[in-house]
Amino acid sequence: MSFFRERCVVSVSNLRRAFAIVLAACAAMPVFADSNPPPAKDTVVLQRVPITGTDREMGMGIAEFPPNAAKPRHEASGPELCYVLDGEVTVQVDGQPTRVVHAGETFQLPAYAPHTTTAGPAGARVLATWAHVPGQPFNLPASR
Repeated sequence: MSFFRERCVVSVSNLRRAFAIVLAACAAMPVFADSNPPPAKDTVVLQRVPITGTDREMGMGIAEFPPNAAKPRHEASGPELCYVLDGEVTVQVDGQPTRVVHAGETFQLPAYAPHTTTAGPAGARVLATWAHVPGQPFNLPASR
């Protein structure tokens, strides 16, 4: 009987040790409450200026993306030039290869090109400039 007790004590001891290791490993893992990323924040417009000789204006603003946030698929009524200030964004323009753009890099989006922009795990801030007709919507639902 002593052999059986000794084996059980060792087994319970090993079980407790293994349980403690598994518990510590689980505590160190990230928790994902929702598989859907948060939405990107609205672009903060810094300034606008008329483009002489046209019916358009040029705008400049900062788009802030929380970690893994995405702007839903849409198209813009004018071209955009963008500079990634912080983090990284994945840019998917219909008909073009997906591109990851890091801080210090630029990308451009043609007018009326359906696209999606998604931040990386650290989020992102993007300085954007654009041209559009004042008083008309700039971002439109993707038509294709």
